[in-house]
Amino acid sequence: MSTIQELAGGLENVSLYKYAAIECGIRYSNRLDLSLIYSSEPCWAAGVFTTNKMCAAPVILCRERINNSINAILINATNANAATGKQGLENAKLLTRELSKLLSIDENSVLMASTGIIGVQLPVDKMKNSLPVLVNNLSIEAGALLPRAIMTTDTFPKQYAISFKTSTGLYTMAGIAKGAGMIAPNMATLLCFVVTDFPVEQHILQSLFYESVNVSLNAITIDGDMSTNDTAIILSPAKPSVHNVDDIKTFNQALHLMMKKLAHLIVSDAEGATKCVTVKVIHAANDGDAKKAAKSIAESLLVKTAMFGNDPNWGRIACAAGYSGAELREDKLSIYFDEIPLFKDGSPVEYDKEKLMIILKKREYTITVDFGIGNSEFEFLTSDLSYDYVKINAEYST
Repeated sequence: MSTIQELAGGLENVSLYKYAAIECGIRYSNRLDLSLIYSSEPCWAAGVFTTNKMCAAPVILCRERINNSINAILINATNANAATGKQGLENAKLLTRELSKLLSIDENSVLMASTGIIGVQLPVDKMKNSLPVLVNNLSIEAGALLPRAIMTTDTFPKQYAISFKTSTGLYTMAGIAKGAGMIAPNMATLLCFVVTDFPVEQHILQSLFYESVNVSLNAITIDGDMSTNDTAIILSPAKPSVHNVDDIKTFNQALHLMMKKLAHLIVSDAEGATKCVTVKVIHAANDGDAKKAAKSIAESLLVKTAMFGNDPNWGRIACAAGYSGAELREDKLSIYFDEIPLFKDGSPVEYDKEKLMIILKKREYTITVDFGIGNSEFEFLTSDLSYDYVKINAEYST
């Protein structure tokens, strides 16, 4: 029997924390847009944030506080609080300060994350006045509301929960994410929050979290656009760890499963997409080349439009591999759609067109690019590029 088991639902499975989500009316009425993750006991936090130099105020605040013991994360949707200058950062600090008073905790133990339209100041008074209502709504059960409260152009809420068994007992982990557009590493454009009742020292937590993000949230692309607000945070109780090496390995396996599942949910909900395709590079010269080539293929607009049209245009894939900067020998390169080879050792091959069309029409399939010159591999998850993507993003601010 596996030590890791999937659970129904999401955050509400981790009862160490309480949650709340309310309608504040930050930008729209009649939708959940202000939410909270809270622990009365101090937690260690680890975070990975956007590398965009135009980073949002809440990202700046999180970077300043992530190494503190953390009790709460305040989250708002529909307004990114990005490109809002000094006032934007002061607004974030004011809201977290007011929240800390209501919760009787240190203001530096409160993190904040925002998503939504860029360049608009938060409606601070409205949000401040809503904080008592938010705190009064805290409960374990309200964890079920949070994945919907953080959505923007998402079409469905994204959550995942698992339990895992170690030598010290049974533990739980749950995560939520939002993201459907402006998705490109590093980091992929999104908000992601993971909570666990498994105590892990902060330096280990940060290392394992970064590693898991690298092969999940940093291995997906929808449109090649990086956001100003990308934030992924994990919370773990700030207690002495009594776990052995095997326990940490089990936790790490659970964390990788969690992050890959959330990443898959994001790409499967890509704006206007009809496909969720794995680009797998194998036998590359080194790890860097494998990731570089997979990213180049996955982000190619020509490859993505061919996916949308069910067009087996492997030439575009070979081209993207060639300009990726990865070491490549044409006479060793092979390309497969699922199990069907279209290009083998540098030459085109005959294939069954009907069988290939069945693959191309599937919602999910795998493109494997075999470089044939080494032992390294890497996977990227990508979506197709459709007419609807243009329609959605042509009117986002209005």
